[in-house]
Amino acid sequence: MVPDSGLQFVEFGFDFDASPRLTRSFIERVSPGETGSDGKTLIRLLPNWNDDDPDSDQPPYPPSGDDVVYDIAKSRALETFLDRWVPVPFFKIEPGKDSLGNEIYAQGPTDWVRVRVTETRNAHGDRKGTHRAIFAFDSSLAPRKTNRPYLAPCPEDAMRTESFRFVSQLPDVISFLSHKVDVPGQGPVDAQKWLDDWLRDILHSFKKLQRKGKELRPDDFPFQFEHLARYITFVQFLASVIKPVRVTLIDTVSDNRNVHPVDVDLVLDIGNSRSCGLLIQSFPDDVNVDLNNSVVLELRDLSKPELVYRDPFESQCELVAGEFGAEDIARRSGRPRAFFWPSLLRIGPEASRLRGESEGTEAATGLSSPKRYLWSSDPVLQEWKFRSASAGHAGTEPLIERSMYRFINDRGDVLEQLESDRRQFRLKVKESELQTASRFCFSRSSFFTFMLVEIIAQAMSMMNNPGTRRERRLKDSPRRLRRIILTIPSATPIQEQRILRSRAEAAVKLLWSLSGWGDSDSGINSQRPEIHCSWDEASSVHLVYLYGEAVHKLGGSIRTLFDMLGKDRERPKALPASKAKEKLERSLRVASVDVGGGTTDLMVTTYFQTDNVALFPDQNFREGFRIAGDDLLKVVIERLVIPRLEEGLAQAGLPNARNYLKDRFAGDNPNMSEQEKHLRRQFVLQVLQPIAIAVLSECEAMPATSRKTEIRKAGSFFETGGRTTAGGDIPVDARILGYLKDSIGALGAGEFTVSDCDIAVDPLAVEECVLSIFDGVFDNIAEAINHLDADVVLLTGRPMRLPQMISLFMNKMSVRPDRVIPIKDYRVGTWYPFRGVSNTHIDDPKTTAVVGAMLCALAERQITNFTLYSQYLRMKSTARYIGRLQGSSVLPDETLLFSDIDLDAATAEAEAEFDYHSPLRIGFRQLPLERWVATPLYKLTTAQTRSARSVRKPVRVTIARNVQVPEDDEANEIALLTSEATREEFVVQDAEDADGSPVKRIMELKLDTLAVEAGDGYWLDTGIISIQ
Repeated sequence: MVPDSGLQFVEFGFDFDASPRLTRSFIERVSPGETGSDGKTLIRLLPNWNDDDPDSDQPPYPPSGDDVVYDIAKSRALETFLDRWVPVPFFKIEPGKDSLGNEIYAQGPTDWVRVRVTETRNAHGDRKGTHRAIFAFDSSLAPRKTNRPYLAPCPEDAMRTESFRFVSQLPDVISFLSHKVDVPGQGPVDAQKWLDDWLRDILHSFKKLQRKGKELRPDDFPFQFEHLARYITFVQFLASVIKPVRVTLIDTVSDNRNVHPVDVDLVLDIGNSRSCGLLIQSFPDDVNVDLNNSVVLELRDLSKPELVYRDPFESQCELVAGEFGAEDIARRSGRPRAFFWPSLLRIGPEASRLRGESEGTEAATGLSSPKRYLWSSDPVLQEWKFRSASAGHAGTEPLIERSMYRFINDRGDVLEQLESDRRQFRLKVKESELQTASRFCFSRSSFFTFMLVEIIAQAMSMMNNPGTRRERRLKDSPRRLRRIILTIPSATPIQEQRILRSRAEAAVKLLWSLSGWGDSDSGINSQRPEIHCSWDEASSVHLVYLYGEAVHKLGGSIRTLFDMLGKDRERPKALPASKAKEKLERSLRVASVDVGGGTTDLMVTTYFQTDNVALFPDQNFREGFRIAGDDLLKVVIERLVIPRLEEGLAQAGLPNARNYLKDRFAGDNPNMSEQEKHLRRQFVLQVLQPIAIAVLSECEAMPATSRKTEIRKAGSFFETGGRTTAGGDIPVDARILGYLKDSIGALGAGEFTVSDCDIAVDPLAVEECVLSIFDGVFDNIAEAINHLDADVVLLTGRPMRLPQMISLFMNKMSVRPDRVIPIKDYRVGTWYPFRGVSNTHIDDPKTTAVVGAMLCALAERQITNFTLYSQYLRMKSTARYIGRLQGSSVLPDETLLFSDIDLDAATAEAEAEFDYHSPLRIGFRQLPLERWVATPLYKLTTAQTRSARSVRKPVRVTIARNVQVPEDDEANEIALLTSEATREEFVVQDAEDADGSPVKRIMELKLDTLAVEAGDGYWLDTGIISIQ
């Protein structure tokens, strides 16, 4: 066990049906003349069996007289503690043996291990056993205090590499349940009273659940110590079926430790829709890198810890504190921060499930994608609220909420990072912004920080997990996070790149502050990891292709690849001079089209080689479009799913079904409650979205030439496992389904279920949806690729698995069809961490960005005979034509404010005047073509003040660039990003109303890159869709 490595989880499976018979008998005996601290007659709990020989008929305390005798079978013990975190005795092993040759244990630590047993056969289809026991270890060290209980391993334990074991012998369990210590002024006090309260609370909750919430009666508790009897039986049963191994601490704290850490890089691709990650281990003395040293990032579901997710995960997040038992009781142990999970939220499948379980009457609790709102830095009006992952204790804020306020301000900015940004980026920071938070109204942009905190915490727990290390070299060496690498979409404006980097740095600072890791110079977390945000996703995909072709298919010959596919071109002067005498040399121009959830990105780069081992990239063109996979998903819902629901409602007898659906989904209405808005959002997320995704997935598997339409019931798209709701509908909460069907009876309709609606899997209809969304975008992309004469085109991103998407792009004839490579069909070897079921293909194109970023990191110095000089991968501004947008993606020439402006030239002047009538959006495009899709960048509004409402319009506004040029001695990545970000930064320089009065102070020009009018949020956050 690695000290200070966060919470560690160790799992054991067992088959309850095959477990040995186990029943424990207990005696409750009155002790005449003895009273407890409450003045009542003392009752003792005694074992009615011989713990040294459980099968013996001679127990140490034979029953007598008025004794109350009762038995606890293994089934009764287990059911009590099922799906609940329970503290267990995991004691330090002392030197020597007892008289019977058994190990001797210290009386502690008493608050560092908890277990949660859950049934997995019925719930999760576990075929190897019926149950799983998850032991959670709090690996943090706590100094020993004189005359105080031994609560947690201490630094001296780590220095001496002490070992610990799960104990179950009765004397050890009893010492765990009750331990008297002398407290000055109070006398003997039971230091384990908190544990007694914990177990009583669990038994009370269990019996209340049995009575289905009814008031409990005295006769529901016939025995005074039943909670202890069940617990003792539970611990001894657990020990009989799982045989836990010895846990030994690794010395990470002493100055002369013999074990040195293995450095780990965390590579992340955070998307608008989905995200994934890799951990790259760099072993000491390794000369050459082994790509198999990479480990796919896994997320553990904290509310169902038996679940671990390895695949790319949803970027959705929910504010849910990590819960490891009754927090209000746990802090009475004397260790109030035990089992503290330093993250505000859950992500991925866990967040999706928890969001669906909410009632909708609470405040906002999460976002569909924090990355989508990087630009939104203002505090929200309605306070956020944590949601409990269990039916635990309410009334108190979770510890993480109470802890975080002193590190952040009301916008959710990390105060330490704000100071850093003020120095590095010369940001103007108000004094009020340096005050600690008082309200939970953090900006949506800050959720990107919180999301990264969760991901990093998961990664740090995973990389030092005993099970993960056991499968790798140097299994007894701790892992230390050295670097965090984040890929950036090619479409990201440079200002958003600056925000992304700042949020990532803030995440590290916040995690270290919350965990207390910066308080000492020793340990594996004494140094914070570096943040690297320079590699774009498109270039990462390029490297996957180049590495796969040159190294694994052509025996390491880059020159052969260039000769086969490339053309002769002149090397740019910005690159190191070629060794060849000829003016033209062989090169390979690679274009990639990456269709993600939120953006479609194009990158064209020409690669030159030197000595057949070194690659020098020259970026020719990059472009990003805020039209992508989520837009396709939305139109599939609107065109293919909603009409089928309309048919079902009409068949049920509902008049004007289309108008009814409009009322439900087309927008808010004055009479709609917050709960209805929540249910609408959940209906879209849990019913409409899964059906649309399933339709697209079915089309992915069809041949490109298929024209066959399949009609399927909506219910068949859901993995029910035999489960349905009470009404025979799909397995979604009845309240969510009721949003659509509860009120139709009053409108004259009969019985209706979503699951019985016919859904058409129609490849032609899907093709029309694809055409309506991507035709114009692909026109632009194909035109650029053809003009630049690319040699190879890579198609990546999950939507590019659709044959209809590939066919549409092919039909644009940007290059020869044989030079277009859909990444889903690209053959890889065993070196690729995310191989598909076939073990030869890239199953999920989403993974190419993170694998490519891994290669970028390694190709700088660690891959034999393959080097990429990544310093030449520099993303230039694409904002050449700037003006007022028409809609969300059209920039007419007549509304241009700046034309053919070179924002990469620091001295380029930019100032424009125009009349302001109402809120407007300012965007840009790269080419002097009206048909070229534009990208939103700013929103101009007036402040929400009384004085702003009295201003006479139109207002004459002047906007100008706000450029910062770095000094010569600031030529580093941060300074470069600072100056480049300001190249796209504009400010309101002057403003006069119709009377000529200065009104600059009320004009607000704010970054806003969402492709639609945000309102209360994106359609996945509001549940609002278009119904014509």
